[in-house]
Amino acid sequence: MALPGSYNIKYRTRNHLQRAIQQEIQRQGLTDTFTMKDSIRISAGTGDLNNLYVEISAIYYYMFLDKGAELTNGGFIRPHYITQNALKSNNGQRFIKEAIDEYITWMIKKYPFLNTDSVGMSVDNVKVNIQYNLFGSEDDKWNKIFDYDKMWNIFG
Repeated sequence: MALPGSYNIKYRTRNHLQRAIQQEIQRQGLTDTFTMKDSIRISAGTGDLNNLYVEISAIYYYMFLDKGAELTNGGFIRPHYITQNALKSNNGQRFIKEAIDEYITWMIKKYPFLNTDSVGMSVDNVKVNIQYNLFGSEDDKWNKIFDYDKMWNIFG
């Protein structure tokens, strides 16, 4: 993953979000063959203040279940808000907090003159930038990166 930042979040911290997403998939009963649940991998990094960059690598249909989709036959898949619910969960909030703490600790080591009070990065004001890195589509149509923010189809 080519993150726009300069600090990559450690595996142990990223694993909190991975578990949160997997638990949300399980909680919603979206585990027919467990392929989607087992496919989840997280890459994360930062490098500019108040931004946390997250890439969710998953089987291609995760995006459709997460955000909903209008089907070519006139039907639709309702959104399950998997990512949103996972980020709101205890593990999701733990991921954000620990990622921020890691980054600030790294910044202080790299730039010892930095005043931590002036950084102002906290769970309350960080923007989580999410991308899907999808794979597994037989025709390769969905095997690529999609921006999370630009793809909402809300039904309701």
